Amino acid sequence: MKTARQIRKTLAGFLAAVLALVLGAGISAVSVKAESGTVYTCVIHPCYAHPVTGEIEDSGGEASYATGQGMVEGAVYTTGILEVTDSGNYYLTIRLSLMDYTSNHSFWVQSVGDSGWSSPALGVTGSGTDNNGATSDVCIQVPSENCVVRGSMYVSPMGRDVIFYLYPSDFTAGNTTDMTATMVTAASGTDAQTNTGGQTSATPTPTAAAEATPTPEATETPTPTPEATEEATATPTPGVQSNSLQNSITEAATPAADSAGEDTLNDAQGLSLSTEGETASAETAGADGVSGARIAELTIAITLSGLILLAAASGVLYLFRKNWKKWGGGYEDDDDEEA
Repeated sequence: MKTARQIRKTLAGFLAAVLALVLGAGISAVSVKAESGTVYTCVIHPCYAHPVTGEIEDSGGEASYATGQGMVEGAVYTTGILEVTDSGNYYLTIRLSLMDYTSNHSFWVQSVGDSGWSSPALGVTGSGTDNNGATSDVCIQVPSENCVVRGSMYVSPMGRDVIFYLYPSDFTAGNTTDMTATMVTAASGTDAQTNTGGQTSATPTPTAAAEATPTPEATETPTPTPEATEEATATPTPGVQSNSLQNSITEAATPAADSAGEDTLNDAQGLSLSTEGETASAETAGADGVSGARIAELTIAITLSGLILLAAASGVLYLFRKNWKKWGGGYEDDDDEEA
């Protein structure tokens, strides 16, 4: 028995020593191969209608354009980052708001001018909060900077999916946002370093767009070391707009104005989206009012003129008949009777 007890104590001490060595060595460390490239800060343009064709795929249609555009602008931040790797890949990171009220986010991408869409690699790379609740940073692999992203999300208060679009522009060298560059961890033209110490890159993975649902819980993946990110973003001069990256969309297309639809929407939902419709209606009403008054004046004038002419003709006829004989009108008849 004594020997067995000594053996158990010896094994316990050995296991404790091994555990200490393992923990001391950092068993959670993961080695990840980084990519070199350049990070750009860019402007993100959220659109309810396709920015090139003006087409609206959302079931709200053109009558809901003003409401839909406002909702999309509230859900998508207007600043993002574009990571361009030396291997020729492009990764666009956008920030989504209203995450407490939306779900089932899906994304598709296309180059400007294309008609088809492709399902990109994507992943959630950060989370936070704002005045509207939770936010999520989503990294999407795009064909190039000259691209359009199509998004879909389920909006709980509306009880349905909403389809929207966005595109990047105005690329400025350097990362001036608080978003994390997850793909480019080394400056362009240098050898990418291997990150260690338990940190991994939040690499977007190819997946079906319908299954790519950004959630705040999915942001536990560690990010590259601050030193590597700083090196990658500090090489270009911050604040200097890049002339090599350009999006050919200079202004987002909008659907043809449907004044009847907008008026119906405003009246039905009690929305005060803008005073433009009210001003136009006032101007139209003013014009119609002036025309109606003019027509009324002309009608009254013509009627009065007719009555005056009729009265004058009646008076002349009455005087003529009363003085017919006095004026010699009856002499001819009398001569005829005497003959």
